[in-house]
Amino acid sequence: MTFSIWIMLFHWIFRAESVPNVQYDILSRKTVLIFGGNGLLGSATTERLLRSNFNIVLINRGNWYWDTADTIKPFVRHLKCDRMQSLQRCSGLQHYIWSLDAPPMFDAVIDFSAYHPFEITESLTLLQGKIKRYIYISSDSVYEVCNKTHTGLTREEDAVRPKEDKEREQYILKDDYGNRKLQCEETLRSQVDDVTGVPFVALRLPDVVGARDNTHRWWIYQLWVKLSEYIDKPLSVPQHLWNRPMSLVYANDVAEVIANVITMGPQVNDEAFNLAFNEMPTLVNFLHSIMDALNLDDIDIHVDESVEAFHLFPSVRLGPIDTSKSKKLLNWNPTSWHDVLYETVAFYEDAVRNVTFHSARNDVIRIIQQHLTRDPAKVVRGLWNEYKVMLGGKHDEL
Repeated sequence: MTFSIWIMLFHWIFRAESVPNVQYDILSRKTVLIFGGNGLLGSATTERLLRSNFNIVLINRGNWYWDTADTIKPFVRHLKCDRMQSLQRCSGLQHYIWSLDAPPMFDAVIDFSAYHPFEITESLTLLQGKIKRYIYISSDSVYEVCNKTHTGLTREEDAVRPKEDKEREQYILKDDYGNRKLQCEETLRSQVDDVTGVPFVALRLPDVVGARDNTHRWWIYQLWVKLSEYIDKPLSVPQHLWNRPMSLVYANDVAEVIANVITMGPQVNDEAFNLAFNEMPTLVNFLHSIMDALNLDDIDIHVDESVEAFHLFPSVRLGPIDTSKSKKLLNWNPTSWHDVLYETVAFYEDAVRNVTFHSARNDVIRIIQQHLTRDPAKVVRGLWNEYKVMLGGKHDEL
């Protein structure tokens, strides 16, 4: 630890001892700073950490999705900030970091919302000397811009860009999102040997599933199955995905790993980890599983041979990922696909009728009406026939 950091730490402790009403529990409870924390994965993680009595500082734009205004907002310190703008403009965050309310060191920074390397750089600069470990939520999309040289499950060491500049640029054009997520990882890796370097862990996730998903992908598929007789477009899967297994991961399982990584030893430092279910269903398997969970007779699934065939899973082309490394070093033991399937289907079935979620439900219905049918009124009729939900009232206008 540098001399300047020792001085800063001494100064903070001295101030804490000299102010009678300072919050002394900050010294005994672990404190994490979370960028994001209000989406599917972020809210699951925040709730998991709250159950373990962590102090939580949440940095996001202030959008409270689903019921997070009730389940999360009252129990965290929230600072409004837009990561797409410079953190220098987030006066509330800067004021907090150097206030008596802030700890001398954050036990972890958990970053759900960095999609550009400059966002990582700004975070490290602003919080220099105050981070014990940086946990970055990455994606299996990073492999899309890398030169995988085998046909097996994708492993962490496959995240190697092509050496030739021309080939590297060609790969970048394939997946801008994957390129930017890998750039974020590269930014973290490039600073670890600096005097002020911060240990990091990157979690590479496939498509995340669970309750309260803002992408609505699962819910759209579930309603496409449940309301199939009221939707013009037949239930279908692109031809190239018909027999292709895919990796998915459960939000609550990732939240559990994050909670554990905060206190793990140095063996996980500066490493990337794949996380996914043990099971690797095809999209066809996924749809049949939803039918089973809804207790419906099998519905015909059509093969869509068109170039622009509609699909929401999977979001990558390389196929499933290998989680052996996570099982060895992170004790990764995911919930069974069967249990998550039935739990998630039950949540979205209830959410159709739950007035708390009427805004999210209407968003899903609107997407179905715009992209999967020629007659929007049939979908409204299906909602009434299947769920006894009538759209068109004061709160249900589409």
